[in-house]
Amino acid sequence: MRPLLIAALLATLAVPAAQAQAPYARFDEAPQDDGTSAAEQRAWTDWLQRSAAALAERGQPRELALAAMLRSAASTPVDAPLDGDTPSVPVPADAQVEAWRRSAADKAGDDALANALLMAGGDTQLRLRAAQRWLGGDPENLAPLLYRGGGVAALLADARGARRFDLHMLDQVRWIQAALLRHPPTAAERAALADAGDYVPDEHAATIAMSLWAAVAPPGLAPLLQGCDPAALRGDAARVRDCRHVGALMADTADTQLGRMVGLDLLARTAATPAEGAEAQSRRRTLDWQMLEWGRIAASQPRDGAAQFVRLLADPSIRTEAALVERVLQEAGVSPTPPAGWQPPRQ
Repeated sequence: MRPLLIAALLATLAVPAAQAQAPYARFDEAPQDDGTSAAEQRAWTDWLQRSAAALAERGQPRELALAAMLRSAASTPVDAPLDGDTPSVPVPADAQVEAWRRSAADKAGDDALANALLMAGGDTQLRLRAAQRWLGGDPENLAPLLYRGGGVAALLADARGARRFDLHMLDQVRWIQAALLRHPPTAAERAALADAGDYVPDEHAATIAMSLWAAVAPPGLAPLLQGCDPAALRGDAARVRDCRHVGALMADTADTQLGRMVGLDLLARTAATPAEGAEAQSRRRTLDWQMLEWGRIAASQPRDGAAQFVRLLADPSIRTEAALVERVLQEAGVSPTPPAGWQPPRQ
């Protein structure tokens, strides 16, 4: 039941940076050939549009932002490209989607989740204002600072006061899942969706929630990595310190595995001694091992581990993606650290 929606979501919302986790097998990955029936396509479109309208009727900022995301997915052609390529015929802007986003922005205040949901698309200035509001309510969080962007020198200077990197990934996924469960498919829509696989309400909502989150571009990573490139660091001790601070922050506190990857890369770039470089490489090997094992474990389960994901998502003690991955490995009896001498497959 998943392929059509996820294809639409990725075609609608994704940018090349959002594909950073593509090497890892994940239950929310988009297949290249969905083979979707016309009945299933219509069921998806009808459900997305109806759910978007119902959410928007509540008039709350989170609901309005999510409604815009769902309506955007509903209007995407089924044969839209999955790789971020620009379609040959541009899709016209949806006035209702933009109106919902503007209304959500007007009402969001410093609600971190509402402002984070607004990072999904729309007007650049609207996203920048949302990032600034998010940062105002959480000034020690590097995530909204990176979404706000700006020149690299100023960004790194502002990042000196950051103490964590928190995208509120699982908070967003949990909230979206709960919102979608309040607006389930009709009996006819469920019947069409069931033709493509078992329909399990919690899994259906969680899969869509995870797909929506995964399709949103990460914040400002390309400028950050360019500003901390070895050539840019050469002879600039202050920039080395700033980049290393950001690297440690992301490697140690990021709530997503992608954030940890970026942090470890920065730590490797700014290592002052062979020991520091070896430590960063060792931690990256461990992260690669865990992600690859997660993909293998999920692939061995029915529906690619969606049931386990839903169960762990409901556990409030799991606050980060790393904690979720470690629990999956623990339940499968897999060591969280790789065997001696293990190296990840070459990309």
